[in-house]
Amino acid sequence: MKVTRSDVARAAGVAPATVSYVLNNSRQISEKTRQKVMDAVEALNYQPDLIARGLVTNQTMQLALILSDIGNPFYGEIARAFEQSALEKGYFVSICSGEGNLDHYLENLVRRHVDGAVIFANPTHYQMENVKKLVDNDIKVVISGNQVPDQIASIENDYVSGMEQALTHLTESGHRRIAYFSCFGNQVQYDTRIDGFKRAANKLGLHQSDILLVEGKPPYHSDLETGKEMAQEIIRQGMPVTAAVCTNDLMALGAIQEFHQSGIKVPEDISVIGCDDIMLASAMIPPLTTIGIDKEKLGRDAFALLYRQIKTGEIKHEKVTVELKVRSTTTKPGVR
Repeated sequence: MKVTRSDVARAAGVAPATVSYVLNNSRQISEKTRQKVMDAVEALNYQPDLIARGLVTNQTMQLALILSDIGNPFYGEIARAFEQSALEKGYFVSICSGEGNLDHYLENLVRRHVDGAVIFANPTHYQMENVKKLVDNDIKVVISGNQVPDQIASIENDYVSGMEQALTHLTESGHRRIAYFSCFGNQVQYDTRIDGFKRAANKLGLHQSDILLVEGKPPYHSDLETGKEMAQEIIRQGMPVTAAVCTNDLMALGAIQEFHQSGIKVPEDISVIGCDDIMLASAMIPPLTTIGIDKEKLGRDAFALLYRQIKTGEIKHEKVTVELKVRSTTTKPGVR
C-alpha cells in the first residue's frame, strides 16, 4: 500500500499540513518538529509526488549548477558542497558541465522549469542574454563573477585581495619582474582573476614594464597543458622574470612540470604561485604556494543566495575572502 502524507503525519504526531510545510520548506518549523517529520519520512520510505507538489507550490524542487569544467578539482569541490546544501533542503541538482558553449544548457533550463540556477562558468562560454531569459521566466539565478547586472545575484571571490597578498609576498621576497599566466588575457573583458592581479599591481606601485602578461588563446583552456605552454613561452623569451602567478593551480602544476623538464628549478630559478588551493596543491613536490579559496564555503554560500532568492525574492551580492597559502614554490630570487 502506498504511504500517504497522512501516514507520515500520524507517525510523527503532527498535522498533515505540517508535513507539507516541512517537505515544501514553505514555513518556519521548529527543528525538533522538522526532525520528527523527516524521521517518519525515512522510516516509512515516503515518496512525495513531486509533480503534484509542483502544481500546488509552483516549484519543481529542481536546481541547475552550471560549471565550466567538472574535471577541474576546484569545480568538483564546489559542486559537492552545493549539492549537499541543496539536498538538505529537499532539492534535486542537475550538474551541467563543459568548456564549450553552455548556451544550450541555459535554453533547456526554461523548458525544464527549474526553480533556480547557479553559474560557475567562464563568461566566454555563455551569453548574458540567455541568463536574462531565465530571469524573465522567473527562474532565480546566481552568477559567479564581478561583472553581473544588479538584477542578478552574484557571488565572487575577493581576487583583488588574493592577488595583492600574492604580489606582496613576492615583492617582499625581492621579486620585481613578475609574470601573470592568464588563460584569457586582455581579449576577455570579465576575467576576474587578471583584473584582481592588475588592480593589486597598481595598488602596490609595480611598474607596467615589470609585469609580463602571458595570454591564453581561444578556446581559453586553463589546464595543465596551458600552464606548460606558458612556461615554454617564458623560456623562449630567456626567462625575463623571476616569478609567475598563475590563473589556477592546474596551470601552475603544468608550468612547474615544464620548468623542471627544462632544467629550471622551482623556486630557486623561478617562484610560482597558483590559485584555488585544490587538494593536489599541498601534495605536489614541492608543495604549491597558492591563493586559497574555501570551495566548500563557496558552494554552500552560492546555494544560500539562491535559496534566499527563491523564498523571498531578495537579490544579494556576496564577496568571499581568500587567503594566500605560502608553501615551498616561492623564495627570494636567485636563492640556491
